[in-house]
Amino acid sequence: MKMKRLIPMVLALGILTAGCGQTNQEVMNETEEKATPVKVEQVSKGQISNTFTYGGKINPKQQITVSSKIAGKVKAVNFDIGDVVKAGDILFTLDETDLKNTIRTLEAQIKSAEAAVNMSKVGLNSAKGSQQEQQKNQLESNLQMAEIKLQDAKKAYEDMKALYEIGSASKQQLDQMKTAYDTAAIGYNSAKEAYDLFINKLSKESVEQAQTQVAQAMASKESLEVQLANAYETLKDAAVRSPIDGIVSSRTIDAGEMVSGAVAPFTIIQMDTVFVEVNVSEQVINKLEKGQKVDVYVSSAFSEPFEGTIYAISPAADQTFTYPVKIEIPNKDGLLKPGMFAEVEFAVDTVKDALIVPREAVLNEGDIYYVYIVEGDRAKKTEVKLGLDNGKEVEVVEGLTEGAQLIVKGQNYLEDGGKVQITEN
Repeated sequence: MKMKRLIPMVLALGILTAGCGQTNQEVMNETEEKATPVKVEQVSKGQISNTFTYGGKINPKQQITVSSKIAGKVKAVNFDIGDVVKAGDILFTLDETDLKNTIRTLEAQIKSAEAAVNMSKVGLNSAKGSQQEQQKNQLESNLQMAEIKLQDAKKAYEDMKALYEIGSASKQQLDQMKTAYDTAAIGYNSAKEAYDLFINKLSKESVEQAQTQVAQAMASKESLEVQLANAYETLKDAAVRSPIDGIVSSRTIDAGEMVSGAVAPFTIIQMDTVFVEVNVSEQVINKLEKGQKVDVYVSSAFSEPFEGTIYAISPAADQTFTYPVKIEIPNKDGLLKPGMFAEVEFAVDTVKDALIVPREAVLNEGDIYYVYIVEGDRAKKTEVKLGLDNGKEVEVVEGLTEGAQLIVKGQNYLEDGGKVQITEN
């Protein structure tokens, strides 16, 4: 009976002893050091900058409103919104009927004016020609005859006076000679006055009058020719052309409508290059230069940034106390449309050939900054001195060397000298 009781007690003791042995092994396993999983990046050199981002609206390089120089009825419209046009393409035409009628009328008037010019030239030639010459010759002949008569009468009178003085002629004879002499003098003076009047006044006035008529006729003809030239130019204006290469962004007319120069029925824009204007603060303005490259983000067009160039920088602040800056962006593919919202990222305070680490990899204790690097299978706490910090990355000026394995994930769970295990995630 005693043996039967001992057997269960031995079995129970064995089971108890086996259970105690398993618990001790588990305790030993738990006291072994565990490795903390971390992700690392190799420290490298590069360029770091402070960045400032400002928003603005995309604008076309050029936007031209096209209107007609003359009023009229639209005959035909050749382009619509979205169409590509070249400089010189006819956008729309106006009815030419009235313009062509005006040209025909002016051409007829010019023919009449040419006839008037020819007639006036004939009159001038007449004033200078044979008729005037004959009249002049007649007056010269009359003057010569009157002069001869005067000389003869004078000599006869002088001879009679000499005879009278010696008593060989009577007083009556002397008076007769005197009367004949006075009559001859009157005739000579009349002939001379007639000749002088013709030469000095009548002939000159006649020629001048004829010349005036010629000038007036020619002036009238030239005035009509100018009007005709203007009418032809106006006829050209009936075809309204695009002044630039571009795309039609608006059209507000149809055939049959009336237009005038007061309304611009077409708008043409150039989109091969676009601009965005942003207003930057005084903190940034003096760090920008014309020609500087910038990143332009337009999320509605593309996920990656477009490369822009600073095109113009205003030297004066506007009413908002900020400085307008104009950015030029190539747009050969036409992805950027006027009106889209754009964000321009300006990189300033650039440092080249700097040791750069992610900002999240840097920890601090008060004013002391440090990182963890991997040496073997251990984490080493390394104090660093920081330089330029843009919020995403930071420059390390002391404490790290190029090529070091920097812990960028898991660093918050480490202690100096702790065991680590490098993972991909």
